[in-house]
Amino acid sequence: MKTDQKHGNGLVCLAVLFTIATIIIAGCTDSTEDRQNTVSTGSETPASVMAVTATTTAPSTPTPDPTQPFITIDPIGEKKIGDLLIVSGTTNLPENSAIYMYRTYGDSGEEKMVANKQVLAGTGGTNRWRFVSDTTGFEPGSYKIRVAAAKKGVEGSAQFDLKGTYLGTGTPVFYSGAATGSPGAPTITVKPVGDKTQGDVFLISGTTTLPKGTLLMYQVYPDYFEDQSKRSATSAARPSGIAGDTIVIGGTGSTNTWSCALDTEGYEKTNYIVNVTTISEDNLRTDVFGSAHFAIR
Repeated sequence: MKTDQKHGNGLVCLAVLFTIATIIIAGCTDSTEDRQNTVSTGSETPASVMAVTATTTAPSTPTPDPTQPFITIDPIGEKKIGDLLIVSGTTNLPENSAIYMYRTYGDSGEEKMVANKQVLAGTGGTNRWRFVSDTTGFEPGSYKIRVAAAKKGVEGSAQFDLKGTYLGTGTPVFYSGAATGSPGAPTITVKPVGDKTQGDVFLISGTTTLPKGTLLMYQVYPDYFEDQSKRSATSAARPSGIAGDTIVIGGTGSTNTWSCALDTEGYEKTNYIVNVTTISEDNLRTDVFGSAHFAIR
């Protein structure tokens, strides 16, 4: 997207967010929708989620009873700040069943749902699932992760002690300054992503002159979402994509960085746009833009 079209870009950005949010809501219950045509939440503000060097301090889940619905969690192993954190496991729930990841931080006892996904097809009656997070802006501490189905009692859990140097800020900052293209306006860049293979898991990152702690919204969606002339006869009825938020973390000098994680399992093979923007506290203004293009083959 061109930076001299900031007003039009803002409308597109908000329209995309609205559409993605609508699909997310539709995906929050058990569904028979094709996985590649669904859009899932990316993350909550990273500063309030998980971080770095991750060590399993409790077994994932006991050996399940195959005669009953179950969810198990795979061992995670050690991580460091900036790594992808992949929480995955098995289940005998049907493909496309909705599952939800919750986390409890420290001694607060407060549990929050941080993401929802659909069960992936497996073999021999055992299906798979996974959630992917970027640990760059996460806060150190002890966490409990719980992955649950809509049916009460069908869940798996794991406990982690997460250590490392916190790179974020305690309270996210909402940008309210000059818009892209205005004199003195800050910038956001997206590093080239390169073409990917369907099912790849990777980090998308970039730089910005926005201050540390600034809240950013990221979106990934097919390029035909903006230009219908690029839609083909084989294009999915509902676009693959993701919308989420991340925060700016400290960099070098006046240049800071941002990043987000993308899991392309089940994504449509087509060309995509990465769109990163500031977001106002009322969610109505998206003043500073950065974007890039890539393809899934």
